[in-house]
Amino acid sequence: MTLRRFLSAAGMAGLLAQLASPPAGYQKSEVVSERATTLAMASEIWQQSDIESLPAVDDLVRQADAQIASRKLDMAAEKLERALRISPDYAPAWSRLAHIALAEADPGRAIQMARRSNSHAGDSVELKLLNWEYIRKASQMLGDVEGARNASESINTLRSL
Repeated sequence: MTLRRFLSAAGMAGLLAQLASPPAGYQKSEVVSERATTLAMASEIWQQSDIESLPAVDDLVRQADAQIASRKLDMAAEKLERALRISPDYAPAWSRLAHIALAEADPGRAIQMARRSNSHAGDSVELKLLNWEYIRKASQMLGDVEGARNASESINTLRSL
C-alpha cells in the first residue's frame, strides 16, 4: 500500500486530532503513544518529500527531529530556523515548524509555516496534504470556519490526484 493510500485510508484528520488535548479518561501512556504515532507519520512524510537538501541542512533537521521526539520544541525550532537560514526554500523544515507551532498552541504561526511549506513543496502531494491538515487544525483552533472549510477542500482536491 502506498503512503498516499495509507494516509487516505487512515484519514489524515486523525493525524492532527492527536495534537489536541486528549479526551477525558485517557491514560498518560495512551496520550504519549498517540503522540508518538502522530509524530512517526509526520516524520515519514517529511522524510519522503521529493525535496533535496544540503548535508548541513540534513544534519540540522535530523537534530531537530530528535528534539521534537523528545518534546524539546524550542530547541528543535532553533535548529530548523538555522536550517532555513541555509536553505530558505526547504519545505519539510517549514512543515516541521508548523507542527511545532500547533503543539505549542500557536495556530496563527502554524498556518503561516504550513503555507510557507506548501509554497516550496513542489510535487510532494503527501507533504502538501500534511500541511493542509495543519492549516485545517489551526483554523479550527482559531474558530475560523471558512479557513477550515477551505483547507478541507484543498485536502479533498489533493487526495483526488
